[in-house]
Amino acid sequence: MYVYEMCKGLKLLAEGVDGLGWWIDPKTGHKLENATYIYEAPHRHGSDGLKSSSIYTYELRHEYSLEHRWDWHDVLANMVGFDRENPDAYPANGPFIELLHNDYTMETFGPSAARKIAADFDAWNDRASKVMEKVDRRSKLLDVHHFNDDEFYLTFWWLRSCFANATTNGVVRSYYQL
Repeated sequence: MYVYEMCKGLKLLAEGVDGLGWWIDPKTGHKLENATYIYEAPHRHGSDGLKSSSIYTYELRHEYSLEHRWDWHDVLANMVGFDRENPDAYPANGPFIELLHNDYTMETFGPSAARKIAADFDAWNDRASKVMEKVDRRSKLLDVHHFNDDEFYLTFWWLRSCFANATTNGVVRSYYQL
C-alpha cells in the first residue's frame, strides 16, 4: 500500500544529526515527540531552506494511505498520458511526474514541489472527476475488479489535500508499506 506522509508547521530542532537515534532530543536525552528526520533535503523544485540530516518538529502530521486492490497511480498515469513503460518520454515538468516517475520514489517534497503538485491536481480536477476505467485485477473472490469515478476521484481529492497542506512550511514523503 502506498502511503503519503505530510508534516507541516516545521521548525528546525537540530542539523547534522546521524540518522540512527534521531528520535532522541540531543539536548535533553528524552524521546522526541512531534518530530521528523529529514535524511536528504528536497531537491525537486528547490530545498525551500530545508536541510539534510536534520530533525524538525512539526505542528501537524497525517498519513494518507492508498489501500486499494489496484494501483491508483496507474489510473492517474493513464489519465495524464504518462507511459509507465517509457517514463523518460514524458515531459520533465509534466503533470504529476513527481508521483509517477520512479526517479522520485521515496522523495521528500518541500513547499515548492507541493505547490506545483497541488496546481497539477487543480488543473486536472475536472478530468479526474470524470474518470471511468476498468482495472483488471484477478482475485479469489472477484474475477475482475471494477471501480467507478467516485473511487478514483475521492483518492484524487484526498491526495490533493495532502499536498495543499504542505504548500507552506511543510513536507510530503511517500513510501510503500507492506
